Amino acid sequence: MQQFSEILALMRQEVVPALGCTEPAAVALAASFAASVFPAAYDDITVIVSQNILKNGMGVGIPNTGLVGLEIAAALGLIVAKPERELQVLADIDPDQVEAGKKLAESIDIQLYPGEDKVYIEVELNSKDHRARAVIRWRHSFLHKLELDDKVLKYQDMGPQSDSRLVSASDFKLKDYYNYCTQAEYNTLLTMDLGEKYNRRIADFGLSENLGIAVGKSIMQQIEQGLLGDDIHHWAMALTAAATDARMSGCNLPVIANTGSGNQGLSITLPIIAAAEKLKSSHEQLVRALAMGHLVSVHMKNKIGLLSCICGCLSAAAGAASGIVLLLGGDYHKVEYAIKNMIGNTAGMVCDGAKEGCSLKVATNTSAAVQSALLAHMGKCISANDGIVTDDIDETIDNLAEFVNSGMQNADSTILNIMINKKNHKEEHNV
Repeated sequence: MQQFSEILALMRQEVVPALGCTEPAAVALAASFAASVFPAAYDDITVIVSQNILKNGMGVGIPNTGLVGLEIAAALGLIVAKPERELQVLADIDPDQVEAGKKLAESIDIQLYPGEDKVYIEVELNSKDHRARAVIRWRHSFLHKLELDDKVLKYQDMGPQSDSRLVSASDFKLKDYYNYCTQAEYNTLLTMDLGEKYNRRIADFGLSENLGIAVGKSIMQQIEQGLLGDDIHHWAMALTAAATDARMSGCNLPVIANTGSGNQGLSITLPIIAAAEKLKSSHEQLVRALAMGHLVSVHMKNKIGLLSCICGCLSAAAGAASGIVLLLGGDYHKVEYAIKNMIGNTAGMVCDGAKEGCSLKVATNTSAAVQSALLAHMGKCISANDGIVTDDIDETIDNLAEFVNSGMQNADSTILNIMINKKNHKEEHNV
């Protein structure tokens, strides 16, 4: 069936491995592209990023370094110069490269892109005789332009009209995804790692170590002490938060990301995996639920935007809730109920950058996902009289997108200004 083939292609496009927080990884990738074509030593480095890239890259750990920030990410990308690794470009960094990166980072100038693109990264290298420029735009790993000495080596626009390999989520309705996940061949779904291996592994690592603020490990300890119940709800929170603790602290383990976000990949998959473990679901049930979770989140992010002022784990948790509904034997209408319950619950949670504290928001959204799914399983759905929720699921998601993209236009810049002023004040105090 042609539509099923296109949905599988969409999932292959949007559900991919990533190492470390995606925004610094994308900056490192852009730097790697520029360095890979530069024929000599460079003496001037400029990195220009959109406000969403800057917001999500200021305070998050970079794998294998113990450091944070876009400067060190760009420096390591320049040193590695292997863009074929895509969002795993910083894998296998060694101590010598880290030390070289620290020195190089001191000479990197980070500037704010004046345009409105959510994802924009430009890295320019200059020497006396040469100039290279790489631009990643629209998506975290989409090379828009690569130039050397004003000669365009590569240029591409985003969209199926310019790249037949790209699949648009706008071509599908939510019901199409439900039909795919419940009817597609099981063996076809097995051709992808939807998160059961990579994401489960980093969750175990987070539970075994004191990483970040150890939200996940703390929840697990409270379960063991009898302070919290050993149930789907708290097990899902522990697993998902622990993985986020690890990832945000710079853990050198890749994850399966969704629409360019590793945390969203974790927040979709691990609540579903936790529920499947407690429910003793079959492997086929798990795989179909994971596919449903990923596609629901893709559907919502297509409307809201890849990066925005609200926490991306809202759409991810809506995906998780949808997957859990499938595990519980729910039909399409109960999937709709779960998504509406999520939107009615946590729609206002803002994103104030990627950082160790993201595990708190992930835990909260995971709790809401389980609650939303269980209510939906009982036939309970938030009323269409409530806020931005309507009887129609796609209209409800459209209302959420309008709230984010029109109603909160100034939120991103306000949050970023607060973060920059806080950083500047701290640096002045330390002088």
